[in-house]
Amino acid sequence: MRLSYRAELRPTPQQMRALLQHAGNARWAYNWGLAKHKEAYGKWVELGKPKKWGGWPNAMSLHRELNALKKAPVEDGGVPWMYEASKCAPQEALRDLDKAFKGFLSGRTKYPRFKSRNKGVGGFRLTGTVSIDERCIQLPVVGKIRLQPGERGYIPQGRYAQASVTEHAGKWFVSVVGIDVPDTRPNGNPSVGVDLGVVNLATLSNGEVIPNPLVLKSRARKLKHLQQEVSRKARGSKNRAKAVMRLKEAHSRVANTRKDALHKATTYLAKSHGKVVIEDLKVRNMTRAGKGKRGLNRSVLDASFGEFRKMLEYKGARYGCEVVAVNPAYTSQRCSACGHVERGNRKTQAEFECLSCGFTANADLNAAKNILEAASLTDSLNACGGDVRLGGNVEQT
Repeated sequence: MRLSYRAELRPTPQQMRALLQHAGNARWAYNWGLAKHKEAYGKWVELGKPKKWGGWPNAMSLHRELNALKKAPVEDGGVPWMYEASKCAPQEALRDLDKAFKGFLSGRTKYPRFKSRNKGVGGFRLTGTVSIDERCIQLPVVGKIRLQPGERGYIPQGRYAQASVTEHAGKWFVSVVGIDVPDTRPNGNPSVGVDLGVVNLATLSNGEVIPNPLVLKSRARKLKHLQQEVSRKARGSKNRAKAVMRLKEAHSRVANTRKDALHKATTYLAKSHGKVVIEDLKVRNMTRAGKGKRGLNRSVLDASFGEFRKMLEYKGARYGCEVVAVNPAYTSQRCSACGHVERGNRKTQAEFECLSCGFTANADLNAAKNILEAASLTDSLNACGGDVRLGGNVEQT
């Protein structure tokens, strides 16, 4: 397991200019490289999309070409101003572009987009010796920057191989990745099934409920008002820039509140349980466009099921808790008392009543119990190749 750390920076005005220069270099290199990729993609399409083609640019070839541009004067299309910042920022941006385009060609991601300064400063990554003492971080070329004290992040003292610097709503943050550490031994605590939802963030099979803060819903009117303020301001004006910053700050507060709730919930689950069973939810499929689904899609995204799982998995490794994801099929339709599966068992969003045995319970609690049971069913049938869905065929061959 590899741990990452994040903290807020307190740059001086001079250091702020250096950070902006690095972010600008990274953004320019990414867009320049994407234009090269776009040109190559057009040629590839004209040739009939051959499976093997040697015309694709890569991070190394683009970096060599960029080095030549650095040495050329501005009049000849050169970019000598890039020497004012670390070479790592554009180099790492080209590597990120390489990964993004490979993801597109393999069908895993969409076509990479050009980065716009109007949508945010962005960030950059530096490699080399990054050292951290009690209050400062030493970045290559940029120098020593103070870290924000308090509860806005923590990074242990020591040396790191690289650092990622990003800007959000006018504030700068740095992230580093530590060395690999072994997973913690099992903590021996009881197992629990967890049903994620949009009303309650998590309902546990033992009856506990973790409420969903519904941050986006509670602040929707404020965000809408700030968005209207931005639209009323003239493009390129200082007033519009101020309005955009206020909107970014509001969105940042929403994201921070949501992340705080997720951290508290996942930390509690990982520390208090030896095994946490969740559903293997496909959030992308759940939020596909559909008539009348916009409100539900927004609520699902606000609940951040994907981020919840990611946090729970790395905290489980840290605190000795096994995290298991099971097939979600029939967990909401199956009776946890008798095992009867029928769509009509789910009376409403909150009520469950078995049409076979008459068992009644909160629908989320019933689902959480089924999720926990599905984990034991999976363990017993996986080796036999049987259908491990709760309502599926469990015959063994």
